[in-house]
Amino acid sequence: MTDQPCYISTSTLKSIWQEYRIFADRLEFDTKFGRMAIPFKNVERVEVLDSDAKALFRGDLRLKNFRPAIKIDWANFLEHVVLDKKTGLVRRILFTPEDPEAFKKALQDAVARFQDRSSD
Repeated sequence: MTDQPCYISTSTLKSIWQEYRIFADRLEFDTKFGRMAIPFKNVERVEVLDSDAKALFRGDLRLKNFRPAIKIDWANFLEHVVLDKKTGLVRRILFTPEDPEAFKKALQDAVARFQDRSSD
């Protein structure tokens, strides 16, 4: 594993002062419960969604493609990133980086670079 992150979402109030980092081969969440690492080979899909509370007020229960999820910050109330994993007990993680769209793009780019290197 490499030591220098290629993208850091610094800790803010909306992430409950947790930091999220993208490395060349993995994603790391520095949470109040400890560090969680997800290797890129386990990343299935990443998307940005609006607040779950806003969706609920519109009558959208978001039951399509429902998966049990871990929410590690204020993801219910703010625009957030949804990360689906290929394996594991819980395969969906919701979190709120400083800029969800920029984080998603940085993660997709890093995963693509990782896959290109792995296919060689």
